[in-house]
Amino acid sequence: MSGYDWLDDEAFCATFVRGLTPHEALARLGIDVFDGDDEEGDIDEGLISARSAEGGTILSEENGYAGSLDEVLRSLSAGTVAASVFVNVNRLASFDHYADGRRILSFDPLFPGDEDGIPEDFLAHREELGLVGDESEGGLAAALLLAERIAEVRPNASSDVVVAHGVLEY
Repeated sequence: MSGYDWLDDEAFCATFVRGLTPHEALARLGIDVFDGDDEEGDIDEGLISARSAEGGTILSEENGYAGSLDEVLRSLSAGTVAASVFVNVNRLASFDHYADGRRILSFDPLFPGDEDGIPEDFLAHREELGLVGDESEGGLAAALLLAERIAEVRPNASSDVVVAHGVLEY
């Protein structure tokens, strides 16, 4: 997945948050925030890494799912927009978009299914990226691009570096 070399290909959660710094995004989760990646190797579960990106922050988890939880996305999207892409080792996946604390769009990016009731602007993006029908042509790479578009947050050269991290117990 181009531009996302720091994501695990098999199991990850990537959450895009518009207009917040890495520290601000993690602070919304009510967890202790640590600078950089100094303690990452000592943490087995619940580690959320925050990376600077164009337009906001990308939170990433290796083999985690906190960014797909309703309570997390409601907090992150308060007064702004958040979009999350999750997949686990069993290929269970989800795409979630929240704005101002409310769920706007949710679907499985590997098996998008029925497009009835999807707002036209999101449907156009999904069609262009191959995220429609019974089986996704675009897959997880397309879901990450959709999250970038919706949140208006894109990885840049500094996104390779973890600015801050925290641990969320769930």
